[in-house]
Amino acid sequence: MKYSPQQYAKALHDLVEKAPATKHRQVIRDFLATVARNDSLKALPEIIREFQLFADAKAGMHQVVIRTPEHLPLGTVEEKLPFKAKVTALVDVRLQGGVVLEVDDLRIDNSVANRLERAQKAFTK
Repeated sequence: MKYSPQQYAKALHDLVEKAPATKHRQVIRDFLATVARNDSLKALPEIIREFQLFADAKAGMHQVVIRTPEHLPLGTVEEKLPFKAKVTALVDVRLQGGVVLEVDDLRIDNSVANRLERAQKAFTK
């Protein structure tokens, strides 16, 4: 039976959380052996990403992605957030101005490109 990367990540997170710190290496070795036995090593990068999401959620950490047409200093962004976050700033010149902000599953698109697209749709209908 195949398991999803999310299922593997949740299982690993639960195992590591329950095991004492001195046993973490052994738990991870056993986990990797199980993944290999199930012929799922190709999914390992996704399993790691999902595991990190579980660990971040447990620590109250949010994933924030900010897309702007120009470089944005991360330090100023992190200081202004009212919660703990891992901030990734990406430069996207296609936005033409404004910002696209993603916090976990929420996406707010306040870019000039998006506004122009909405205006064009409104006038062509």
